[in-house]
Amino acid sequence: RARFARHLLVAASLSRRGIASMGGTMIEVERKFAPPDLVQLARRVEELGGKRVSEASFTDVYFDTPDCALTRRDIWLRRRDDEWELKLPVEADAKRSGGERTVFREVEGAAAVNEALRDLLPVSSACEDLCVIDDTLRDAALAPFADFATTRSKFALGGCSIDADTASFGHAVMEIEVLCADASGVEAAEAEIARVADLVGAKPLTSALGGKLETYIRRHAPAVLQALVEEGILSRK
Repeated sequence: RARFARHLLVAASLSRRGIASMGGTMIEVERKFAPPDLVQLARRVEELGGKRVSEASFTDVYFDTPDCALTRRDIWLRRRDDEWELKLPVEADAKRSGGERTVFREVEGAAAVNEALRDLLPVSSACEDLCVIDDTLRDAALAPFADFATTRSKFALGGCSIDADTASFGHAVMEIEVLCADASGVEAAEAEIARVADLVGAKPLTSALGGKLETYIRRHAPAVLQALVEEGILSRK
């Protein structure tokens, strides 16, 4: 089955300030599970004292360079509707997850993402601090490689968010997530995810299932898939 791995982000690759020291970032700890029966999930969450938070739809567009300079390092640049986000692997987290579990530092907002990208990629220094994210996209030849919509039912239980997602290309998955301030909280976050998953009867991903982006890449982005296989981030399957 599809296999996401944890790759270390080498600090020496950052040319100026260093991403890990940037303010306003959080670490996302997440596990993916087989899609649930929504009626049963809602009933179980309410029985346990949790709640349904929202129903929403959004569109994700993922970007990379022609030679996959970001995804080859397990770095993911996303625009969700009008909001920018960059996901960076956590240096201390070197476990191979098998795809079910991911741990990323999140950089959010156009200005912060733009600053991070200009540290990570070779771009023109002509505009320096005056550059905005559109300038960086152009300078680094960043272009979309994935574009899909998602309908999400969000629940809250314990310290976790539970997202039941259905993507526009026909794929469904459940994600249970905890945000923590730094890497020291990852172990506790994983324990809370495991506890909540057990409470709601979450079922593991089968060999035919993976996350939304992984599945999209396998179906629709062969060049990105090849790069990820070469780096050991995905298996050929």
